[in-house]
Amino acid sequence: MNLKQRFLTQSMMTLVGTIIITGCVGFAYVFFYNLLNKSPISVSMGETAIVVMEDDNIIYNNEEFSNLQIKEMLMNISVKNNYYDNGDTNYSINAENFTTSNGDKYMIITLNPVINTDDNYRSLIAFVFITFLIVFVVASTVVQKQNMKNIIIPITNLTKETEKLRTGELETAITDHGYGEVRELGRAVEQLRLQLKNSIYYQQKYDENRKFLISSISHDLKTPVTSIRGYIDGVLDGVADTDEKKKYYLSKAVKKTKLIDTMIEDLLLYSKLDLNQMPFEKEKVNIVKYMESCIEDSSAEFERENKNIILENELSDVYFVIIDSEKFKRVIQNILDNAKRNIEKGFGQLKIILRETNSSVILEFKDNGAGISKDDLPYVFDRFYKADTARAVEGSSGLGLAIAKQIVEVLGGRIWAISEIGTGASIIISLKKLNERK
Repeated sequence: MNLKQRFLTQSMMTLVGTIIITGCVGFAYVFFYNLLNKSPISVSMGETAIVVMEDDNIIYNNEEFSNLQIKEMLMNISVKNNYYDNGDTNYSINAENFTTSNGDKYMIITLNPVINTDDNYRSLIAFVFITFLIVFVVASTVVQKQNMKNIIIPITNLTKETEKLRTGELETAITDHGYGEVRELGRAVEQLRLQLKNSIYYQQKYDENRKFLISSISHDLKTPVTSIRGYIDGVLDGVADTDEKKKYYLSKAVKKTKLIDTMIEDLLLYSKLDLNQMPFEKEKVNIVKYMESCIEDSSAEFERENKNIILENELSDVYFVIIDSEKFKRVIQNILDNAKRNIEKGFGQLKIILRETNSSVILEFKDNGAGISKDDLPYVFDRFYKADTARAVEGSSGLGLAIAKQIVEVLGGRIWAISEIGTGASIIISLKKLNERK
């Protein structure tokens, strides 16, 4: 029941209840009045007086009217005035004549005292009106008290809480007391408060992220830019005085520009992922064939640096996963590049193990590099983390694993790392599996 229906129902119930109570009190008033006065107000009649006359002689007079009074009665009857006043009593007169078989003539005069009911009815109406007014005021007071408790006070409190929101105080929870729409309004304002608080929190977080990104990328860009300037100055100043040195200096400058390009590309990608502005096109993929294709694309680079990459398939069946092939390839490539930079030439090895759980396909990228300390392990997926080994290696933007984490989580998976110093590191990805054959 909404507030409009509630107010209408309250008004109708107050009116109907007042009428019923007033009617009951009115009937009680009439009943007890009749009982106490032994005279029905509704009939307005009392004890009848009778006078019997034979010819002009009075033979019966139960009220002992005088002859003069009886003559006045007869005079009123003759002029067709059917009322007679006797002091404070007003009578209605009725006369009947009849003759006996003996020829005797009789007249029977009946006088019914007429009670003046105007005063009685006026008092009854006044009593009923006062009763109606009192009952209506009491009922209205009760209803207004309930409305005050369930509507007015909650709205007043809500107004105060809303004023706090306007002044920026967002920590105090807004209660949802009240009735119907008032309660819903309180809940809506509380949701607004939470959303406003969250939006301010995320705005502050985005501002901090932006400042951190600007600071970090500025710091990381400074080194390659300084190197590029140094190599170019070396050529212009004649330090590189042979063609071989010039070629060497220029090749180094080109290499540094590629690093800057990689950093900028990773930064733009990370920003789009962080702001949920990167569209994903998910599809069903055979995980084994997909990983074989990714390894084939990177195997030449591993061989060129005399490092090994191995795929071990421990899956018991053909499994499919739902991923965005292009973006997940970026995840694989970032992990492979990070591992390749952290394993030694000659005996460095990256083993990719595919295994399963009841609901997931597990991809483990296990290398035999130096490993990651326990203090640094929880932060390897943070952007620009200072102890990230990828940052100490030339050609890294410091965002590879952070980008990988964002993409995996958007695809509904999980990614984490395990490692100990001296035993290598493992990056593990869990994806929901589909046990379907083509």
